[in-house]
Amino acid sequence: MAKILFIGTHGTDDPTRATFPFMEAKGPIEAGHETGIILMLEAAPLIKDHIAAQVQGIGVPPLKELMDFLVARNVRISVCEPSGRALGVTEDDFAGKNSGFGTSVDAANAYAGYDRVVTF
Repeated sequence: MAKILFIGTHGTDDPTRATFPFMEAKGPIEAGHETGIILMLEAAPLIKDHIAAQVQGIGVPPLKELMDFLVARNVRISVCEPSGRALGVTEDDFAGKNSGFGTSVDAANAYAGYDRVVTF
């Protein structure tokens, strides 16, 4: 079993790219692998339910559908704390999800614990 970490850096200004870390995490989960997601920069607000519900890229599933899939499987979704706080993410946005803020130290430790890291 592989452990794969997906890093998202794109937000609502590019809904297709914003959806990729979530969509790409789904396949390995279905194949029995472990995944995690880190949202950085413009991707940080995607953790907000009302934003995820509005993101629909071209040729990809709705972000809300993918988010629901990941949350149901208890996938860890970390949000870069400086990016998230600057873009209005609060602890309330993590309710009901295996999510939370992460620092650069947390990210470094996460990278070390995964077999592969993929950035979008």
